[in-house]
Amino acid sequence: MTPEEFFMYLIIALVIIAPIGARLYRRLTLNRTTQMLREQLHSSHSKPSSTTPPELPR
Repeated sequence: MTPEEFFMYLIIALVIIAPIGARLYRRLTLNRTTQMLREQLHSSHSKPSSTTPPELPR
């Protein structure tokens, strides 16, 4: 394999694999974040808090 062929295949692989990898990573982290938020929301609804929320500064 000549250096020209090597770099041609390398560039093609990076152009194709990098966006696919980024989309897969984004989807996995989005699913994980969504699951964590749902668990937190569910746990906050299941046990009522006895403390009042702090007032927002005016």
